Amino acid sequence: MNNLVLVIIDDEPKAREVLKGYINILFPNNRFEMILCNSVKEGTLAIETYLPDLVFLDIEMPEANGFELFNKVNKDSFEVVFVTAYSQFLEKSVNEIGCFGYLQKPLEREKLLKIFERYQEKNIQKKYLKLANTLQNKRTLIKLEDVTFCKADDNYCEIYLKNDKTKHILSRTLGDLEKKLPQQLFQRVHRSFIVNMNHVSHFEKDKNLLVINQNGEEAQKIPVSATYKEAIRKMFL
Repeated sequence: MNNLVLVIIDDEPKAREVLKGYINILFPNNRFEMILCNSVKEGTLAIETYLPDLVFLDIEMPEANGFELFNKVNKDSFEVVFVTAYSQFLEKSVNEIGCFGYLQKPLEREKLLKIFERYQEKNIQKKYLKLANTLQNKRTLIKLEDVTFCKADDNYCEIYLKNDKTKHILSRTLGDLEKKLPQQLFQRVHRSFIVNMNHVSHFEKDKNLLVINQNGEEAQKIPVSATYKEAIRKMFL
């Protein structure tokens, strides 16, 4: 959880700094990237640029109501926690927006901690994978359903997508990535490979190879090691 990207949107400078300070107190050794914004407009730009994991959003702000943010961004790519002094917004936040959390000012550290604990436990039913682009100092959003397979490369992973010849690099091990991927989609088949089974056309049992569809291009063949062979074989009975 150390590498989370957080966006804090609040028109009051003190409120932004208090929340940031509480987070640093709760996680003194964190490597969170925290972007502080003073308006919905500034927050929208930050979300589009940094693709955060969690957004802490005030509701009552002078230029635009916090709820208006959801008309401007892809809300499936992050979780939102409303931070407000007004309890009357709770019903709309939960029933209409479907917020991940709701914190009432003045903030309580224990409740803030529970937000992070829930986020870690939930390991959200992800639709997206976020890849750091160090050259552009931003993250790239890709749909998990578009990932065909992942390949180990020392302490990095290579991510391959359908209809995309570009090799995307993720700065974590294949084992770390495996813990983050939904098991109903992805299957470890080799110490060096994880495969999205929705893109597999068939299993060459005699050669221990999974064949991945490539939409008219030459099929990609992924080796299946002895450790995973029996589990894969049962999928193709």
